[in-house]
Amino acid sequence: PRQGTWRQLGEARAQLQQAEEALAAKQELIDKLKAEAEQHRATLETIPVLQAQADIYKADFEAERAAREELHAQREALQEALAQLQLRVDAEGA
Repeated sequence: PRQGTWRQLGEARAQLQQAEEALAAKQELIDKLKAEAEQHRATLETIPVLQAQADIYKADFEAERAAREELHAQREALQEALAQLQLRVDAEGA
């Protein structure tokens, strides 16, 4: 009878050890998942900020493009006016 009790005690200790190891592994997995969730949350908080920055850069780029196009149009108008003035001066000189 005593040997059976010792064997049962040994089995119970082995089961307890396995349960503790499984619990430790589960806790490690939980900690890892928590860390990953925190990283994803931080990323999701960053996305709107990056989107706002991109929108600002896009608006700035579009404003600069419009200003360049306007300056180009003014330059062409001035060149045309200069050409007309040159024709008038040539005509008056002749």
